[in-house]
Amino acid sequence: MMILRNCLLSIAFVTGTGAFADDPFKKSIQPFLKTYCVSCHGEETQKGKIRLDHLSANMEDRKEAELWARSLEAIEFGEMPSDKADKFPTKAEARLVQDWIARSLAQTGLKVEDKADKEGYGNLIPHDLLFSPTESKRVVDAAARLWRISPKALANTVRGARMVSNPFALDKPHGNFRDFKGKYSFNSLMAEQVTELALVHSEKEAKNARKTIVMMKEKGSTIDEANREAIKRHCHNVLRRTPTEEEMEVMMGLLKKVDSELGVPFGLQAVYASIILRPETLFRFEGTEDAGDDGLVALTRRELANSLSFALTDLPPDSNMLRAFENNESSPRDILLAETRRLLDDEKRPTARNRLLQFFQEYFDYLKAEDVFKDQIKGHKHWAPALVYDLNALIVHVLKNDKQVLKTLLTTSEYLIYVNSHRDHGNPLAYNLPPDWKPTPKPFKFPEDQRMGVLTHPAWLVAHSGNFDNDPILRGHWIKYKLLGGNVPDIPITVDAKLPEDENMTLRERMHVTRAEECYKCHSKMNPLGLPFERYDHFGRFRFLELDKPVDVTSKIVNSGVPEVDGEVRTPFELIERLASSTHCEQVFVRYVFRFFLGRNETLGDAKSLQEAHKAYVDNDGSMEALVLSLLSSDSFLYRAKPVKLARSSYFGPN
Repeated sequence: MMILRNCLLSIAFVTGTGAFADDPFKKSIQPFLKTYCVSCHGEETQKGKIRLDHLSANMEDRKEAELWARSLEAIEFGEMPSDKADKFPTKAEARLVQDWIARSLAQTGLKVEDKADKEGYGNLIPHDLLFSPTESKRVVDAAARLWRISPKALANTVRGARMVSNPFALDKPHGNFRDFKGKYSFNSLMAEQVTELALVHSEKEAKNARKTIVMMKEKGSTIDEANREAIKRHCHNVLRRTPTEEEMEVMMGLLKKVDSELGVPFGLQAVYASIILRPETLFRFEGTEDAGDDGLVALTRRELANSLSFALTDLPPDSNMLRAFENNESSPRDILLAETRRLLDDEKRPTARNRLLQFFQEYFDYLKAEDVFKDQIKGHKHWAPALVYDLNALIVHVLKNDKQVLKTLLTTSEYLIYVNSHRDHGNPLAYNLPPDWKPTPKPFKFPEDQRMGVLTHPAWLVAHSGNFDNDPILRGHWIKYKLLGGNVPDIPITVDAKLPEDENMTLRERMHVTRAEECYKCHSKMNPLGLPFERYDHFGRFRFLELDKPVDVTSKIVNSGVPEVDGEVRTPFELIERLASSTHCEQVFVRYVFRFFLGRNETLGDAKSLQEAHKAYVDNDGSMEALVLSLLSSDSFLYRAKPVKLARSSYFGPN
């Protein structure tokens, strides 16, 4: 496949800008396939099981169209050409090939899916390229977006949002990092729910506003002046801005028309409802200005205020932030830095600090512990919320110190155990502590051969287990994605993914079925990473025996993609130490922080921003605050690329 990618991009060097005129495939593309590709992908040799000597421009052929689509995806994700190629095209040259493939697919009527912002596809961007010095001069290539605000933001923007059915409820996002484009779809039923919300809210607010309007009349204001002031105030509360004169005239016209037909205060209620139903209430806009000579669009100051506030608080900007961006002569980057610090340092409204905690909740994905059913067993009262509470407290504690945050979270032997939260619903037995253990307000230090960091914390272990047993596959899958930055293909439809049930066999013994040829290609990427955590049962308790047999926690990691992690593993702590000491894992962590706070997957155009963010993290002794400051003042945050309309690659849906 990699050789195919090199060949396809080589086409761009020869075809030039006018290459796609008059049957370009026969005149330019086909000859290059024959010259540069067929020797490795022809009748005699098919590296990667790919044969190209029969490839044509006929996109009506489903198999050929799929191959072209996969090639387009490889270009978009920077996998083409490989780092072993002799030549590397410019972005403009690569676009020529993208354009031909995209237009050819589109002309056939094939609808292709845009994977760029989907969960699980961020790791497809080659890590070595993102952190290569040769890529640090790239410019931002992510286009502007139109986002739905989150349920939390809507509830806080529109008072009374909780009184009606949530317009987001029927499309509840799943998985991690829920700020991605398209997470919150919008359909006709949701439109009805939003309309219901607007009516409920506007009725209440219009009644409250009438009191103020009466008071203004008593002080000498005309009814028009009082209504205008009420509308202006509501616009500011919901939209965070003052309405234009044109908008005001339209709304006043609506108010008078409804009042004349239905009576007071229905006119004001209709205007209030119309404000809530504006796209501006439900959607976040960015990149509304024209692109500059470099093809980049600088976000406006109001757009930056919105982006920063939603990134750090998941709420619209407060009045202080709006004033900072609108009335400050400093550069946008300086304002971003100052406002980020202000929000992170605000002890009275720790919204930004809570947002940092939310990142780690989603990154480690331990909130799932509360959703994993467990039978109560003799001598152990399992209550997952208490375990989640403890892990929240540990993360907050580490963030307060703000030094070597990732490494500390992976390797600390000091846990915060709030036994008071366990008293009625659980006990410290999940930590292998005796029932009469006396709590302490200070962190409790475990022996280093018992507990080490989040990956041996009962909350994380429970979250990454099954209802009735451990799940080394699930635990290994998390490490593969979240620390190693790898990918694991979806389960093939032809494979039965269930382990055999045998009460006389340990889990490790039952996992032998995953070594079948059709399974182990993927399981070899997960099983060795998860098996060391068999030291703990599915309640998170430390153990030495399973079915009266010694628990085997040894493993051998091969071809993980991170050489310093590979090799024999004797304990979970040995594996954790390798992961925590790896620069690669640290950089992958930076990538996930980028996705959370910028709300999208990274592209190769973000290489500079990612490298600068990682440097800021390292130079400031592993400071999470320094990392976030760097990302939220980066070019990736400040700019968007002028959109290029191309059909996007992936798997085809139904015609």
